[in-house]
Amino acid sequence: MRSLKILANRERRQRGQTLIEFAFIAPIMFLFLFVIVDFGIAMDRRIVLQHAVADGSRRGVVDPDIARTITYTQNESQGLLNNSTHPNAVVVCFTDDDGDLKWGEVGDSIVVKADFDYRYTMGFGEVVFDAFKINIPKTIKLNPSATERLEATTAVAVGNRCP
Repeated sequence: MRSLKILANRERRQRGQTLIEFAFIAPIMFLFLFVIVDFGIAMDRRIVLQHAVADGSRRGVVDPDIARTITYTQNESQGLLNNSTHPNAVVVCFTDDDGDLKWGEVGDSIVVKADFDYRYTMGFGEVVFDAFKINIPKTIKLNPSATERLEATTAVAVGNRCP
């Protein structure tokens, strides 16, 4: 009878020990989980932006109007890009591929670039990193671009030539 009581007592203590071990490990597990999820969200944003600039450059190939290309690219970005709140979020420029110093001819290229800073969404991680004085960047710079050959000629201002 006494041995059964000792076994039951030992089992109860082991359950308590497991709970304490989980309490120590859980914050680290959740931190890694949040980092993985946040990185996945950042990758999704990058794919959305790359799709937006690729569609913008394809549209600019047939209608090389800069304002319409920027507006179209912003609309395709699912609200991530906005030149009115973030100047130069979308930049459109032209290259002189044939080297004749005439930009905007058929055969030259249109380049659509985006500039977006992804801010981490995991507040828990920032609190932990700040508490332990770990210096990590608070944002990830996403700068996708797309280049396509022009199919229509357009007049290109000096400021709209790619460097």
